[in-house]
This record gives sequence, structure tokens and C-alpha cells, in this order.
Amino acid sequence: MASWRTLIPLLVLGLILLLSSFLSLWSGSNDHLMDRALAKHLVQSTLSSTLPALFFAMWLIQMVSHLYTSGYYSSLLYFGSSRAKLFIYCQVQLIVYLIIFLFINYIANVCAGLFFGVFPWQLITQLNLNSLLSFCLFLFAIGNAALFIGLLKPSHLIVLPFFFYWLMESWLVSLLSRKFEVDYFQMAPLSSFKAIVGNAVLSPTMILVISLYVLATIFLIQRAILTKNFR
Repeated sequence: MASWRTLIPLLVLGLILLLSSFLSLWSGSNDHLMDRALAKHLVQSTLSSTLPALFFAMWLIQMVSHLYTSGYYSSLLYFGSSRAKLFIYCQVQLIVYLIIFLFINYIANVCAGLFFGVFPWQLITQLNLNSLLSFCLFLFAIGNAALFIGLLKPSHLIVLPFFFYWLMESWLVSLLSRKFEVDYFQMAPLSSFKAIVGNAVLSPTMILVISLYVLATIFLIQRAILTKNFR
């Protein structure tokens, strides 16, 4: 955070989440929802939406790329940290960024809610812990993928291929699922992660697929840290 340029993606993220909150509240108000009902609508739409995870992943890729190119990770190794500890540090870093993202999302909901008569404590009282846990697990899974991409190809422009892949996979999975009327295409990496959020009950097969994807991503992150030539 030594440079003000590192705050730009954070500010953009906050504005995007604020706009998303306004749109959710606007749609709820058009359905004549007010007070607690509108707060519940906002909380449910926030915790069941997969779009914020896209911006969370893009922000995380930029942050990891910045820390790599600025020599932050190499300085940790230079001052005595082992690569195994650096792997643990990256996982802790991911959790910290996840908490920061949740806080920014909550602040965006609060700021937007004040224009529609929704107060901060109403958002907390309407919070469903199961939905929150699912949303956090979803962000953790997507965050590990973003962490691996940021370490593998540290560049701010790498977010563009990730963005296009997100759109292309969503479009292809939807198209192929409708055409062949099978659910196997839902086991694509990002689509399987998206199945974590929402009210749908995951099948044992989908839980196994998601677990394998997460474990494989964590393993690749560990291998990248062990073999990466940090400058």
C-alpha cells in the first residue's frame, strides 16, 4: 500500500459493489419491498450472486501481481522466510483479502441501503449464516484460482484473459447443457465453484468434484511457490 496506485483497484471494486447494491435495492423496491423485507432481499441477492466473485478474483490477481513484481515476496524469502512458510502466508493473505472484500461489500450495501430506508443493523439481522458460509467458501475457492494465476503469470493484464474465460465458460456450459440436456457440463471449474452459492443442495458427486478442484489448485500454488524464481 506504499503507492496510491494500489488503491485504485480497491476503489473501483467498491464502486462496482455499490452499483450492484443499488440495482438490487431498486429491483426490490419495484416489487414494493420495504424495511426488513427489502434488507432481506438485498442480503439474499448479495450472498447468492456469483458476479462479485469475478471482481474479487480480478482484484486479487492484480494485488498478487503487484506484490510479486514489486519484490515483496522475494523480500520475505530474503529475510529468512522459507518457501513453505510463504505458501502458508499466501493462504492467510487470501483469507485476509476475503475478509476485506466482505467488509467492502457490507459497506457498499449500507451506503446504498440508506437511500432506500434500509439501516445497517437490518442487514445484520437478516443475515443467514449458512448462506454466508457458502459465500465465503465460494470466494475461497475462486480466490485460490486467482492466487495461482497471479503467481503463475504476474501481470495486471492477465485479468483480461481470466475475464474472457469466465464469460466463455459460462456461455458454453449454458449452451451445452441446454443442447444435450445433461448436467455433466456443470462440472467445469468455475461452474462447479458457482454451485456452492445459492439454495441448491450439492450432490455427493459435485462435492467431490469441487473438493478435487480446490485441492488441485492449492497443490499447484504450492508447486508454483516451491519452483518459482522470485526476483
